Amino acid sequence: MFDWLLDRSIVFSFDRTGFRRHSRSFADEPERDLHGKDVLITGGTTGIGFSLAQTLAQKGARCMLWARRQEAGEKAAAAVNGEFTSVDLGDLAAVGQAARSYAPEALAAVVLNAGAMPLDRRLTPQDHELIWASQVLGHLLILRILRQRGLLDVQTRVIWVSSGGMYTQRLDLSDLRCDRSYQRHTVYANAKRAQVVLASHLATEWSDVPMSSMHPGWVQTDAVKHSMPLFHAVTRPILRTPEEGADTLVWLTSREQTPSTGCFWLDRAAQPEHLRDKTRATSQTRDALIDLVMDQTQPFLEAP
Repeated sequence: MFDWLLDRSIVFSFDRTGFRRHSRSFADEPERDLHGKDVLITGGTTGIGFSLAQTLAQKGARCMLWARRQEAGEKAAAAVNGEFTSVDLGDLAAVGQAARSYAPEALAAVVLNAGAMPLDRRLTPQDHELIWASQVLGHLLILRILRQRGLLDVQTRVIWVSSGGMYTQRLDLSDLRCDRSYQRHTVYANAKRAQVVLASHLATEWSDVPMSSMHPGWVQTDAVKHSMPLFHAVTRPILRTPEEGADTLVWLTSREQTPSTGCFWLDRAAQPEHLRDKTRATSQTRDALIDLVMDQTQPFLEAP
C-alpha cells in the first residue's frame, strides 16, 4: 500500500528515489544474443538514447543512430562503434529516403527515442508542426517503411519512448499545426500521448511485431535543461541519471523473453496509460488519430 501511494504521488515514482525503490524488485534474467544485430535508435546522440546505445554496444549490438546533427551524431556513433545517419525526423521526405536506404543484416530492435521540444513554433517542409512531425509522423513512417520492406518481424522489438508528461494530456487533434497557439509543453505531451495510442493500435494491427511504449521517468539530460529550465532547476537534485532512464529500454531490448506486446512500461513494470479519467480519449478520437497519421505518412511510403 505504501509503494502504491508513492507511485501515485508521481514525484516519488518518476524521480531518482522511485527508480531505486522499483529496482529492488528487478531480477536477473537471461538475455538474447545481440552480437551482429542492429538496433536502430532515433535521437541516440545524447542523454537516454546515447546511454542505451552505450549499454547495447557492450552487449554486442551494432547501434544505428539516426539524428539531425552531423557532428554530434558522428561523435556518438564512434563512441559506441556504431553508425550514424543524418536525418531530420521532421522532414518526411528525408525520413522516407533514410528508411528505404537502410539495409540491416538482422534488426533486433527499433527504439523511437527522438524527442525535442523547441521553444518556438516551427513548421516542417511538409507544413506540419515540428514536434508532431518528428515524434509522431516521422517515427510512424520509419515503421511503415521497414514493415513494408519485411524488416519488422517477431524478432524485432519496437519501443516508443514517450514521457510521463503524457499523463497530463487528453489526445487533442483540433490544432496540430498550432495555428491558434503554441504551448510547447502541451504540444509535446499531446504528441507523447499520441505515441502511446499508436503503439497500442499497432500492437494489435501488427500482432507479429513486439510493440511497446514506455516512459523513462524524470531524467537529467541536456534536453530537459534547455527545454524546461524552471522544471530542471527545481528538480535537479532528484532527477534520474541517463543510465537509470535507459534501464527499461535496455531490458525491453535485450531480455530473452519477448515483452508483452502493447504494454506501457516504467521501471520494467507495465503501467496504466491513464491516471485520470479526464485524459481518456473517445474511441472516435483514437480512430481519427489512426486515420489521420496514416493519411499524413502515406505519400512518403514510396520513393518519389
